[in-house]
Amino acid sequence: MKKFTVLVAIDFSKSSYVVLEKALSFTNQMDGELHVVHVVESSFFSKKIDLESTKNSGFLKLSEKFSSIKKENYHCVSGKVKIEVANTANILNADMVIMGNSGETNFLDALIMGSHTKEIIKHAQTPILIMKKEHELKYENILILTDMSQESAKAIKYTAKLFANASITLVNLFYMPLGSTMSLYGMDPQSLATYQQSIQEESQGELESFLDSLSLPQEIDVTASSIKSTLSAKTFNEEVKGIKHDILVIHATQNVSFFAFDILEQSLTDVFVVK
Repeated sequence: MKKFTVLVAIDFSKSSYVVLEKALSFTNQMDGELHVVHVVESSFFSKKIDLESTKNSGFLKLSEKFSSIKKENYHCVSGKVKIEVANTANILNADMVIMGNSGETNFLDALIMGSHTKEIIKHAQTPILIMKKEHELKYENILILTDMSQESAKAIKYTAKLFANASITLVNLFYMPLGSTMSLYGMDPQSLATYQQSIQEESQGELESFLDSLSLPQEIDVTASSIKSTLSAKTFNEEVKGIKHDILVIHATQNVSFFAFDILEQSLTDVFVVK
């Protein structure tokens, strides 16, 4: 039986060691196997440099801090980070890639999501866990954004299986027409309130029906909440502040939307992107 496989990209910086340390602990909890990849950027790579020698010296350096990592689980490749991390994950049939907020470097100090992170998310077919701050990767409360699509259903089922002991809240964001706009259509305050209430109830009903259709195991602790939203990433944290969560899960197709990237950037918690 295949072991749960995690891939971590490093550049031997202090921050990438932090990610690796936490990823190793997480992988051990999952009784899985961890692999490490270091990508030598093509633009910096010279024919004078022996890649095999670079791999050997890199593994020796890695072993100084992480003696439990086997040499066959350390991969040193040349190319573009966004492509080679995704390729390595595919070759290994990895179940998850764990990385920092800015890719390989300075994730703890990054104010915005780095280009490496965004590009890897775009190219990878493997689920990606983005670590936003230094902490143990233990998740008790999970918020899953859903648009109630088939792709979202797959992401929810995968997450529920992976984090079977966590409490899960499914959240669907819906847009409520502004009262000032509706008044222009001749809608009085009472009618407006009734209309807005009906939208809220309809959205919640659709979400609960979607949850029922998932047929998740009864032991999974899962609830559903439909939330009025401006559908702007800048207001996202305020809109979901009433939902306790230590990780945000979103599903993404190959063409990740700008809104999804904005949510990734604004999220105060770790983010798990499932494809």
